[in-house]
Amino acid sequence: MRHLPIRVITRSTRIPLWALGFGIGLLAEIFITRLFNLNGIVILISLLLTGQGIITLVWMLYAWEDPESAQRHRSPEEYLPPRKSFTALLPARHEEEVIGDTIRAIARINYPNDLKELLVLCRLDDLGTIYEATAAINELPDHNIRLITFDDHPINKPHSLNIGLSEAGHEVVTIFDAEDQPHPDLYQIINTVMIREKADVVQSGVQLMNYRSNWYSALNVMEYFLWFKSGLRFFLKIGNVTPLGGNTVFFKKTQLLGVGGWDENCLTEDADIGIRLIAAGAKPMVIYDEQHATQEETPTSVAGFIKQRTRWNQGFLQIFLNKDEWKNLPQIRQKLVTLYILLSPMYQALMLLYAPFAVWAAFTHKLPVTVALISFVPLYLFVLQILVYVVGLYEFTRAYGLKYPVWMPFKILLTFYPYQSLLMVSSFRAVYRMVFSENGWEKTLHANDHREAKVQVAYA
Repeated sequence: MRHLPIRVITRSTRIPLWALGFGIGLLAEIFITRLFNLNGIVILISLLLTGQGIITLVWMLYAWEDPESAQRHRSPEEYLPPRKSFTALLPARHEEEVIGDTIRAIARINYPNDLKELLVLCRLDDLGTIYEATAAINELPDHNIRLITFDDHPINKPHSLNIGLSEAGHEVVTIFDAEDQPHPDLYQIINTVMIREKADVVQSGVQLMNYRSNWYSALNVMEYFLWFKSGLRFFLKIGNVTPLGGNTVFFKKTQLLGVGGWDENCLTEDADIGIRLIAAGAKPMVIYDEQHATQEETPTSVAGFIKQRTRWNQGFLQIFLNKDEWKNLPQIRQKLVTLYILLSPMYQALMLLYAPFAVWAAFTHKLPVTVALISFVPLYLFVLQILVYVVGLYEFTRAYGLKYPVWMPFKILLTFYPYQSLLMVSSFRAVYRMVFSENGWEKTLHANDHREAKVQVAYA
């Protein structure tokens, strides 16, 4: 298949020598300081992690701290007549288990057929997905659905999106992942928001649903709940910039073409395209409404979860080290917020390493009282985050009409640190892959657990 040429921004993903030198120098300085002045290093790390912990708690609770803002960012109660037209891009690879249900779900979106289309994007060698997609499309002959196949490289999501962008026939381009379950009113909501708010980019809610599938799923679900309901709006409020999700985000096609489409060498093409569009003057908008959030599932295994988070963390490092767009944002606060978001996975890893270090220092060294008190502040904030997750999961289950088992708080308490350890491993793995220029796309497998969980609740 031939498609229109699209300019794709590329950068070398090898870490610059100055960055490696800085990192080695910093480690050496910490080691030397540790030998000669334990108190100083404890205070320094404690203060850094205290600041990180406070910011994390603030954005996690922002939606409840400012309910008026939360209400303004919910779905409109009344919809304007359809004016915007939508092209949905559905990139899929080895998704034969879920692709048929997703195509049918997107086709059920309640919007005039002449104002919407769905492009299913598959490589020619993915015969299983192509077969299942074709079968679903043949069931829906009147829903403006096309299967687009290709066999060029690279093999990753942004390349598929660029091919879809070159084929898109409507004004607004949106993305759905292969397991997504969008709400039937989604296009009417976005049509209304784009017209009323004059927004160029709209990020709508995405929510993992299968909170009881495995030991880490409840915490993964809570991350999404707090991030999309609270975090994205907080960053937009204080920084006039916000990271975008990988799906259920809506762009004006002309603006996507204006920045050259998605960067096919970036592992977090969603965050990257958001930064580039905002730097180019696009107006972003974030909405979250439990009733209308696109539903997804958690990764099916620990290995899959680590690979997914490694990809995200590595993509953030790519943007931080190898791209200039975030540095060219017009406002200082935009740069600071973006810098915080890009480096937050590294702070998480540092926090996990610091916890046993603080306990070891407290029991093996006689620290001054002030230093000892300061050293435990990050741990107190860590405990507060656990409590937020416990209460937040109750809010999630109530909002979505799900059960909140009495043993769930104990499960969160027991699994919180192991879960954070998975995030730490993912962060270090991302650094390793960056250093050795391993930039291959590690795909997340899907099993339809979110749809099965929904059925189980319905018949419980």
